[in-house]
Amino acid sequence: MFRSVRFGITEAHGRGVAMQFNYLVDEGGINYSATTGKFSVDQAKFKAGITKITHDLLTLEAEGSYDKAKAMLDKFAVIRPDMKNALDKLTDVPVDIEPIFPLAK
Repeated sequence: MFRSVRFGITEAHGRGVAMQFNYLVDEGGINYSATTGKFSVDQAKFKAGITKITHDLLTLEAEGSYDKAKAMLDKFAVIRPDMKNALDKLTDVPVDIEPIFPLAK
């Protein structure tokens, strides 16, 4: 998730991933520890969150409500402070990493 958001949320992929991430945080599926600075996953809540966001997105699509869709994007398609802190730690990590497989040569 961080790779897609790392490049910003001005494009659809980044916005969509930020929306999913923040939705799952709000549902308790992804948790942030201020002590360790790390994220963890609660598998049961994550799965329930995926079901819920799928329902919400499909309902928005079926209703065709621009205002409701915009409200959801405004609420969730943002970079929140915990994610920003995590992304800031990735600045020294190369964008593209080419693995070398010595046995494949």
